[in-house]
Amino acid sequence: MSEITVTRRPHVADQAPALVSVIAPPLLGALTPLLEPGLAALTAAATVAGSAAFAAHYVGHIPDRVLDATGLRDVLHAQRSTLLGSSLLTSMAAVPGALLGPVYADALMAGILDPVSVSGLVSAAWWSAWATLTYKLRPALAARKIRVPALASGVPAASGPGGLYKIWADHISSSETGAHPGQHLVGVQDTGHMWEGLIEAPQGKPVNVSAEAVGSAYRVPAVCVSFTPGHHPGEQYVTVLRTPPAELDPNTMEGRWARLVRPKVMPGTHLQDAQTDPATGGWVAWVVADDDVPAVPVPDRKQLVGALHSAMTLVDYQPHASNPRKGKIRIMEKNPLEDGVPFPGPQVLEPSNGGYIAIGRGVSGRVARLQLFDPTLGAQHVFIAGVTGSGKGGVVQIVALAAHLAGMAIIYADPKGSSNPDVETMAAYSATGNDTIKSLRVAYALLQHRIKESARLGRKNFKATPTCPWVMVIVDETHMITDPSTDEGKEAVFILDKIAALGRNLGMTLLIVNQAVNADKLGGSTAMRMNVIQGGALVMLRTDSAQSNLVTVDGFEGIDPGAIPAAWSAEDEHLVWSDDIPINDPKRTYGLGYVGSPGEPVQMMRSWILESAAPHIRHDRIAWPQDWPAWDDRHDIAEIPVNGDDDTMSAASSGGSSGQYAPPLARALKAPAEPTADAAVLAVLNDALGLEVPKSDIVTLTGINEKTLSNTLTALVKNGTIERVTPGVYRKNS
Repeated sequence: MSEITVTRRPHVADQAPALVSVIAPPLLGALTPLLEPGLAALTAAATVAGSAAFAAHYVGHIPDRVLDATGLRDVLHAQRSTLLGSSLLTSMAAVPGALLGPVYADALMAGILDPVSVSGLVSAAWWSAWATLTYKLRPALAARKIRVPALASGVPAASGPGGLYKIWADHISSSETGAHPGQHLVGVQDTGHMWEGLIEAPQGKPVNVSAEAVGSAYRVPAVCVSFTPGHHPGEQYVTVLRTPPAELDPNTMEGRWARLVRPKVMPGTHLQDAQTDPATGGWVAWVVADDDVPAVPVPDRKQLVGALHSAMTLVDYQPHASNPRKGKIRIMEKNPLEDGVPFPGPQVLEPSNGGYIAIGRGVSGRVARLQLFDPTLGAQHVFIAGVTGSGKGGVVQIVALAAHLAGMAIIYADPKGSSNPDVETMAAYSATGNDTIKSLRVAYALLQHRIKESARLGRKNFKATPTCPWVMVIVDETHMITDPSTDEGKEAVFILDKIAALGRNLGMTLLIVNQAVNADKLGGSTAMRMNVIQGGALVMLRTDSAQSNLVTVDGFEGIDPGAIPAAWSAEDEHLVWSDDIPINDPKRTYGLGYVGSPGEPVQMMRSWILESAAPHIRHDRIAWPQDWPAWDDRHDIAEIPVNGDDDTMSAASSGGSSGQYAPPLARALKAPAEPTADAAVLAVLNDALGLEVPKSDIVTLTGINEKTLSNTLTALVKNGTIERVTPGVYRKNS
């Protein structure tokens, strides 16, 4: 290896203590005897104390915190032997001089001129020790030229402060060949993969060393060099990484983020703790805002996926629930939800102490939960949005089954008439098709009753009991019943508004199921949407992209429900089509979406796959609101429209609901109660005991409408009171 000659100039941090070490012994030895006796004694004592201190430092008995406080720990350690020798020579000259006066000083300082005398020998020994000390300190006292091995191109500097100082002196601070003359490096600490130091500029000048100059000198990329301000413009801390950071490696997740995402999609962000994700076979990392960025920007999910060269079903981003400076990014090799999430069994639907139920599983492996009720705050509303085929019927079935198994009373309204027969079966009251408004009237009458009872009892928070259960009002395909151009539509909007606004504190959960969250799809009621979604749970499946702008729930920022594909992408589309290319039927993304609930992270999830809830329905445990005395009159109440004038009054001041409608819970002149549908049917069949009676005859004899009669006959057959001989023909059991 070739050698080069370099000039090594000492830094002031090294030079100052070296000068003191050389000058102090002869100077104090000559001056101490000339001082006033008290001051001379004090000087002598100080030299003795100094010798003791440097002796303790030499043997390693001075605590590190004391050395650090001086700011010269490295210098004190490097010159510990010369500092001890200088202090001993000084004490040897000053202490006897203070006691014996100028005679001793003259003998010590000039005795070397008479080498054959005793004083001459002592003086010679003292000056020899001082000369040896000065010789050892010569590198710290003056510049010198030395021969060093030349650093080969592309070879990083050797570790250790010595090698680092040498390269800095040669290529940065040298007045002849340095990029920034006079800007010296001190206090270097080398940890192996990186080193740090302090740059000091000449007094009156600021530090202006560039990352490019440091990178060139130490053969590392400029991005590996960073600076931190010191206590004043004349000093600056420098940190140099020997290995480039991960964001410079295109094969790492950090490198892909820095190159593909940071410039345009999420500027001012970087990744932390990137690691492989065993749940997906891909990567997961924290997205963190840079120091000068207050919060992580909300990404456009399509742009984020495109920048990562991935697919919508293979990228999941979750904002942090409480820290605006963090988010979680997950890039998958295969989405673990693609194969479906079979329903594990009714045990997963058991509510937690806080009223949370699991409706599926997220891509992270964590269950996806929503809250049906809060023991302190009351009932929690739920909104399920998704177009036909997105799987919202399956989610409704799971939520309803959870409510049923938890002992909640279900009131079901289904304008479509065939959305979810299993939910209709587990409901305490249901109305479908053209009769859907009846369910809402019954629910509203129950709401009115609980308002009055709450005022009468002075009840602040709702507490569920077996006779006063939580109630879930499920309204499927809500847009079909909230048409504001019809009287029933206006009535439905009014009732739903009131349940959404007042139901929480009365133990009544409102479950809205709709294709979209637009107000115009809810009868124009933005209040209903706000009361259900804000603070409640939202399940967003595949639907219109515009829905993302209408949802202000934390965690849903940037989610595009329109970008959820209808099917999992099996392979790329062929550029040129041929009949020889086999067609693989794609798997549907049924139940794929996002769920958000108070205290739960919003993540990509898929609902449990449950074809039918029928095997899990407990027909002997279908709950109903026993706290409402008018429950037996529900069929009569369902026939009475909720209508009134336009006057409004505050629910808080009146103890009742506010708005333009008020359903009469009892008629002013109530006619004698008519027999219930069950009693009317049994009366007809009792009269024809043992005979088979067609359904058409039962309709004629009882006057019950077709839908109510069908429900009644089904219930009587299930409990064994009557039997169905053939379709449409019934007989009373003896």
